[in-house]
Amino acid sequence: MNTRDLERAADARGTNERSVIAGILAYLQERRLQPGDKLPSERDFAERLGVGRNAVREALSTLVTLRVVDSRPNSGIYLRHIAKESSFEALVMFTGMGAAPTATEIVETMEVRAHLELLAAGLACERRTASDIARLEAILGKTDAILANGGNIAKADTEFHIALVDATHNSVLLRVLNAFYQFTVGRREVLFADIAEGVHSAKDHRRLVQHIKDGDAPKAQRLIVRHMNRASTYWDAVLGDDDASEP
Repeated sequence: MNTRDLERAADARGTNERSVIAGILAYLQERRLQPGDKLPSERDFAERLGVGRNAVREALSTLVTLRVVDSRPNSGIYLRHIAKESSFEALVMFTGMGAAPTATEIVETMEVRAHLELLAAGLACERRTASDIARLEAILGKTDAILANGGNIAKADTEFHIALVDATHNSVLLRVLNAFYQFTVGRREVLFADIAEGVHSAKDHRRLVQHIKDGDAPKAQRLIVRHMNRASTYWDAVLGDDDASEP
């Protein structure tokens, strides 16, 4: 088996596991299980979902790791309080599988992310290297090219923010913020479908790179606060419209 075949097999396993996890989560929702309720056995899930027990075992193991469920020796699998006990990665995974985050989850993630971005901007000003600046400037050029063609800069925006956090040379901060970026992939696609939003964001990014290059942390942090506040204002308006449309 060559490298490409191995990659395809790994992708297939990942897709299968996500599909089993989706089936388990759908069952929990349909049955309206509450925190502390016991889940069916691996055999029961395998029969319900039409998959092998190994596939169910792997999916449940992932859910245990993400603290969605709790495995109790010689007792079984029990549902945790997802909103209070599960990891943020669980929320990212659910969103990636098509679950729509609630308005509260969106507001709360923006609130936390804003403080992390503020920290990142300050550290980047202290620790950036010439190669970090070159990487950021290359992304600015890519962003300008996309906008010139009337395109959506969502991917370039993610790339920019990852490069900025990488300039802090703090791998933990990078991993944490990367989870936030994965969580907001769909929302950024919607936001930057508006070219005007893309143009405004690109201008902010260019000024931010200059502040980081200059090592001016106060200016970089003030700009990142305005940048994040603009995004928050946009989503407040969108979420307000959604709330108003509900019966």
